[in-house]
Amino acid sequence: MDSRGRHLIIKRLELGKVLAWLMILGLLAAYGWVQLVKRREMREMADRQAIKTRTSPAPRGVIYDRNGNKLVDNRRALHLVIQAEELPKDPALIEALALALQRDPIDLKRRIQASRQAGSNRMVIIQDNLDEVGLAQAELLRARFPFLSIETAPRRVYLGQDLAGHLLGYVGEVDESLMKKTPGKYQLGEIIGKSGLEASHNEILKGVDGERRIVVDHLGREVALRGLMESVPGKSVFLTLDAGLQRVLQESFGTENGAGVVIDLRDGGILAMYSSPSYDPNLFLNRLTQEQVKEFWQNPVRPMLNRATQGLYPPGSTFKLLTALAALDKGIITPSTRFTCSGHKNFYGRDFRCDGVHGSVDLIQAITVSCDIYFYELGQRLDIDEIHAAAVKYGLADRTGVDLLHESASRVPSREWVKKARPKEPKWYAGETISVSIGQGANGVTPISLARFYAALATRGKLFTPHLLYGMRDETTGKLAPIPPPPTQNSGMDPNTWAALDQGLNEVVRNGTARSIAMPNLAIAGKTGTSQVTTFVDRSHYAGLAKKLRDNGLFAGYAPHGNPQIAFAVVVENAGFGASSAAPIAKKLCEYWFIQRPVKPLPPPAVKPFSSFQPDEEGEAP
Repeated sequence: MDSRGRHLIIKRLELGKVLAWLMILGLLAAYGWVQLVKRREMREMADRQAIKTRTSPAPRGVIYDRNGNKLVDNRRALHLVIQAEELPKDPALIEALALALQRDPIDLKRRIQASRQAGSNRMVIIQDNLDEVGLAQAELLRARFPFLSIETAPRRVYLGQDLAGHLLGYVGEVDESLMKKTPGKYQLGEIIGKSGLEASHNEILKGVDGERRIVVDHLGREVALRGLMESVPGKSVFLTLDAGLQRVLQESFGTENGAGVVIDLRDGGILAMYSSPSYDPNLFLNRLTQEQVKEFWQNPVRPMLNRATQGLYPPGSTFKLLTALAALDKGIITPSTRFTCSGHKNFYGRDFRCDGVHGSVDLIQAITVSCDIYFYELGQRLDIDEIHAAAVKYGLADRTGVDLLHESASRVPSREWVKKARPKEPKWYAGETISVSIGQGANGVTPISLARFYAALATRGKLFTPHLLYGMRDETTGKLAPIPPPPTQNSGMDPNTWAALDQGLNEVVRNGTARSIAMPNLAIAGKTGTSQVTTFVDRSHYAGLAKKLRDNGLFAGYAPHGNPQIAFAVVVENAGFGASSAAPIAKKLCEYWFIQRPVKPLPPPAVKPFSSFQPDEEGEAP
């Protein structure tokens, strides 16, 4: 090889060395860039691929009655889920999964898409509360659809079934519509209270979800736990409710529709509240069938309506005590004022009838025999705005403020009301006041407001705010804390007025329209009521009416007379006279509370509640 050839080879070798060094320097620079500059970013990317975050749903607080008996608890359940990072994108794959699950493909696609857009770490539950058969089917599905997994989560269980469905309510997942209504408040798929106490006290009952960070291999299998933040359970609550009294109220209604409320006269706590027909909240923990949707929401009986707080009923003769209060406060009558009842009387050109011929009666006698003519006379002498003002003063108008959502406002008409209700005919006619004076006409009250009004009569004018929360317990620390009742107002009822009304209500049960429920060992004070649903000509015409057109029966009062401890109101729909339909239910409530309960109380509670909540031997709070 000549010198020229050797020189060319040497140049080529030198150029190769330079290129080699440049490659080495480039690799070193790239390595340095990755290790020094991009290290954190690359580590985060690797972590995202190898470490997955799983949300651990927190158990909701347990709900107890006032004696520590569980009404609502949690239990461990298995769900078939899709983790947030595993959400499928292929429409054909989602449709195949929907067909395998026998679900609507459009609904499943919408749910998966909504979860993807929400961008949270929360899993999407495909099938919940798997039993043994469901678990076996889920394993078969996982073989076809590897992105499915099985997770454990706490699940609500309502131990009394339909014992207090409307009061307790139920829970469910946050959906897209709620997310739009309350942006930023909830996460898609979060379990929250949907109705009843579960909804009104959701912030107390819900806990704080935990998180676990897990390492997965290239096949997505969990291989190690990288980090754990335990969930914090929600606070458990003790209610003012007494489960035994609640059971008596439930069983007393049988197949009849209506509602009842019992109030503790020490602080306004609700001892029992029942709406019939009731429902089992456990049913709402699963996906409802179309038949169930129709049964609950399209049923003309309206089983989802809480009649105790949302049902508006003409109060009938139970309203006569309010008319009497208005007349006594205005000085129109005294307790000894007498009117003559001949069975009917003409007012403003119309004949108004009474159920009897009572002759000359004073106020106490008129209450005892429920003389309509006496209260028609008061209605003739009172202005409708004066009756409305008395209703406001003594707590029978508007809402009671009970700690449940969507309470209806009781309605006692006024001139201001009629302008809004009848804009085309805003004039109030004096003849309408005649009907209002005996609890008919435009009147409409909720059972809870009627119970509150009779609680005011029992306590010489105290206006309670009915409530359900008694106390709560932090499940992390075990600390118990009582919840003070809402403040009580005083309506300033005149002592002489109260004495007359109290005597009249006692006579109703001793010798009047409710004498059939009188007991030798327990004095009850109360008032029967019968409110018309439709007009009828005579008793024979009434007897031929369909049940849904028959009168509602009412009874409201307190016990024991002389030392009242509870007040109550009972409404039975389309059951006829209050004396024969509602009053017997009130009698059963009083028998249980004052006679049976002290002799045979409920079993000792599993969890001892606040000692300060226990009444002393005389029935007073220490």
